[in-house]
This record gives sequence, structure tokens and C-alpha cells, in this order.
Amino acid sequence: MRAYILSIGDELISGLTVNTNAGWLAERLTELGIQAVEHVTVGDDLMWIVSATKEAIERVREDGVGGIVLMTGGLGPTEDDLTRQGLAAALNEELIEDPEAVLQIEAWFKSKGRIMSPSNRSQALRPRSAVCIENTDGTAPGLRVERDGVSVFVMPGVPREMREMFQRSVLPELKKKAGEVMTRTTKINTCGLGESLVGERIKDLMTRGGGGSGELLVGTTAHDGIVSVRIYATGRIEETLQMTERVRQVVLERLGEFVFSEGEQTLDREVGRLLLATKQTVAAAESCTGGLLAKCLTDLAGASGYFMRGWVTYANEAKEQELGVAKRLIETHGAVSEEVVRAMAEGARTRAETDFALAITGIAGPEGGSNEKPVGTVWIALAAKDRTLTRRYIFPGNREIIRLRAAQMALAMLRWKLLGVEGPE
Repeated sequence: MRAYILSIGDELISGLTVNTNAGWLAERLTELGIQAVEHVTVGDDLMWIVSATKEAIERVREDGVGGIVLMTGGLGPTEDDLTRQGLAAALNEELIEDPEAVLQIEAWFKSKGRIMSPSNRSQALRPRSAVCIENTDGTAPGLRVERDGVSVFVMPGVPREMREMFQRSVLPELKKKAGEVMTRTTKINTCGLGESLVGERIKDLMTRGGGGSGELLVGTTAHDGIVSVRIYATGRIEETLQMTERVRQVVLERLGEFVFSEGEQTLDREVGRLLLATKQTVAAAESCTGGLLAKCLTDLAGASGYFMRGWVTYANEAKEQELGVAKRLIETHGAVSEEVVRAMAEGARTRAETDFALAITGIAGPEGGSNEKPVGTVWIALAAKDRTLTRRYIFPGNREIIRLRAAQMALAMLRWKLLGVEGPE
């Protein structure tokens, strides 16, 4: 089964609003084993909406098999909201008022203690053959219509309203159409290896194929220093689950300690979870990251249970006064050095009286580098009760990326320590 996603709105065309709806819907379709053949965005122009709607219906029925069209946006009460009119014209039908939709809109306003504007009544209009879909989170009802074996679903453009309507009213219908075929997407997240190195370890898996009637695809994506392995398996339910689990186990075995989570669990939240579970505490001392590490460590609710204190010691004097770094260390070795980052971490741990302390010092650029210490050079230290571990990295990218990768690697070092593994050199 194939699907076509049509997004409507001048704000999307102009770039003033990022079209998150299309990506979210495509992901949901993939999970159902329904192939999205095209994403199209048009503005609030009646002619374009009519043309795009006709094309969408034609595209998903080209092979004679009924398909899905998902449309979002243009269901508001103002003059530039033309999706209803466009759908009616594409179907060559008149618009009629739906009495039940009028009652639902009135009830929504009443529940908010507000009076319905006359313009909102236009939101109860629908093409004659269409049915309205109740909007439990706003005033704009959705629409559903069947045409030549194609199911067209129209939903609001507001992401919150669209997602609620999709989950409540559209998804059950799509599940019926998808039948026994499903697509399972598994995401395995790693930190500490570049995308090319991750790819080398699993390159034999990264070919399209599978067993029986199933289809398997393994790929990698990199974002902000995190490399994720994505496993897409499509087929009958039992076969798909078996394919996914087989490949998942191989990926976990080959990537080992570099894997920090599966799904959407971020590295900072995973580290926070481990700290809470082990009832251990941490402090942070930062130079080039300017407080980014402390932010990452406190993004998880309940962070006060493990994060005790943080310092941003950007200037050398701050390192000396706040963390007790000896002036001679900075004068002899420079602020970006193993000796200084070690002293920062140990000073932070002593002052905060924590189980661990992380310290970062480096050259984030764009200036300040040298042949010996190029831009991207970062020293990270992890002070613990038994010893202090230091690591030197040279991160590629601009200032923002270098700072982010430094914070991510510091978190990775702490995670390895919490798990009792050495981690890579």
C-alpha cells in the first residue's frame, strides 16, 4: 500500500514554520508498512490545492491498488484556509454544512468559556461525500472521503491537534488497511565512534535484503556526535520481529560499550538515570564548553539527586581561584593540557564532595589554535575516588559542534565509569 502526504500552508512554503507534520506522519506510515511515495507542500492557494489533491489521488492508485492520502493544514476559520474548498473542487462536489460538526465546535468553545465566532461555523463545512472527523483538541474537524479506492484523510495543521486526531481516528483505519504487514524500526544509539567506524563494524549488515517475503535495511545516521544505527524490517508480523531481533543482537554485540541506548533515550538522560540508580553524585568544571556539560547533566527531571555543583572557569584566574589549579601548571603547560584538566577535575570533586567530577578545557575556535594544539583540541578529565582518567581529543567542526562533542564525550566517559568498563583510548 502506498501513501501521499500533502501539507498546506503559506507559512510552510515561506519557511517561517518548519513542516514537522510530514516527517512525523511518514514515520507512522513506515511503522505500518505503508510506503510514503511523495511529500508535497503547497501554499494557501485554491488552484494549487485542487491540483495537488487530484495528483495525490492519482499517484497512489497508479498501480490499481487503493492507497492513502494524508493532508494537513488549511482547516482554520479565516479566508486563507482553503483546504475544504480545494478538496471539494478536486472531487467535483459541493460543500455542505455538517450539523454534528457545528455542535462539536460550539461545545468546544463552551468548554473553554468562550463564545463561538460566526467565522468558526465555516469549519463545519465538508464535501458532500466526506465525513467529519472529530477534533478533541481544537475547533477544526478533520475530513475523510473515499474516492476510487483511495482513502483521503484531512487533518489540522497544528501539530498537537493533528497528532491527537491521527492517533485517535486515523491510525485505527490505517491499521485495518495495512493488514498483517508491518514495518518495525529499531534505533540503536552510540557515542565514541565516528560514523565511518560504526559503518565498518556492521558493513556486512548494511545491504538491502532479508529472508522469505521480508525486507531488511540497516543504515546509520549521525547527529551532534551521536551515531545511530537504524534497522528497518518489513514483512509479516512474526517474520519482521524475528528479522529485527536477529540483526539487533548482532549490532549490539559488535558495537559493545559504545551503545548507550535504544530508541529516543539521549546520552545525558541515560547518564542521569545511571547516577540516580547507583545513588552517586557528580560535579562539573568547564572552560571551553561554557556550562553546556552542566546543562546536559541537569536536563533530566530529578537531577538535584545527583548533580551537586558546577563551575564555568573560563579565565585562568577562575581556574586558580575557584578550583585550586596551581598557577605554575597553567604557566608551564597551558590552560589546554592534561595537567590542568586533571587539576580542574580533582579540585571540583574535592570542593563539591561528590563521587565524580568531570572537567573540560579546550580550543573551540575559530581562533586560538596552533600547530601543537589545533582548533578542536579538547582535554577531558574524570575524577573518581580511585583515580583520575584523562583523555585528549581533536574534534572536527565549528565552535558549536566542538563544544557539543566535548560535552557528549565527557558524558560517555562518565557512563563507561558507571558501567565499570574502561572505554576506548
